[in-house]
Amino acid sequence: MFHTHFRSATASGVMAVLALFNTAVVMALPSATACSPVFTISGISGGFSTHTLLDFSTQKAGGNAASFLSSHGIMISDYPVGSTPVAHDFSPSAVSFGQGALNLKVSAYVSSQGSVHGAEIVTNSEFLYGSMRTVMKSSAVPGIVEGIFFYRKLFVSIVALREAAELQFVVADNDTQETDWEILTSTTLKASADVPAGIWTTNQNFVLNQPSNHETVPLSFDPSQGFHEYRIDWVPGSTTFYLDGVQKTKLTTFTPVVAAHLIWNVWSSGDPEWSNGPPTSDSVTQIRSIEYYTGYCS
Repeated sequence: MFHTHFRSATASGVMAVLALFNTAVVMALPSATACSPVFTISGISGGFSTHTLLDFSTQKAGGNAASFLSSHGIMISDYPVGSTPVAHDFSPSAVSFGQGALNLKVSAYVSSQGSVHGAEIVTNSEFLYGSMRTVMKSSAVPGIVEGIFFYRKLFVSIVALREAAELQFVVADNDTQETDWEILTSTTLKASADVPAGIWTTNQNFVLNQPSNHETVPLSFDPSQGFHEYRIDWVPGSTTFYLDGVQKTKLTTFTPVVAAHLIWNVWSSGDPEWSNGPPTSDSVTQIRSIEYYTGYCS
């Protein structure tokens, strides 16, 4: 769950419109661009016009991660999050190159520092639909959330969509439209009192504070002991999740309908009903590569 962020300055301008609705309303889905796809993927009708690959396997520890990411259209986040029971933030210093990997760090929590310091990277561009793959080795430190997702930063918004020459609308009474893989390092293999074992695939609800559409995926391996590929295929009407090339879940409710950023982050809030923690030792999540196909064509 990506609990936060980027409240839109235009929110007050649409509150009067939302007063006409008791809940969020989705009146239509956007269609894909009609074109001749360059890249086709098994199981996806149509294809994609653009392919992006960031391979960190040849990078050396201490290299300039910020410059490399920037040259590939990815920024490093720097902002606080008012989470409970412990606040957290995303710090540029928590993103660095290790040997053959991009390292995302969560620092050991010290109460005097006020926040848990974590890491986040975000694409500059937003994409409507896509197939993204991340080859990642999880942290072995308990109390960490590792997120891989498509995320649209909304507060209360009206998105005008044109399909078949008719103007249609999506009204989203929420601060996000989001689909994600999330790994909770405290509960990947063993349940806690409040969180089941496994890793999470989720489409967030369009309506604020309402249940998401999610499924947990049980693991037969420890994701902190090696690299694994986490993939999301987001197309009109569904999001499909793969682990090491094997389909694990397919969600067809609350599929995002507006263009979104790709985001990777690590953090902790000490919440016993989600992240657990906060961590008592430094945590490092390693990403070997990021690959995504965008420019969806029907």
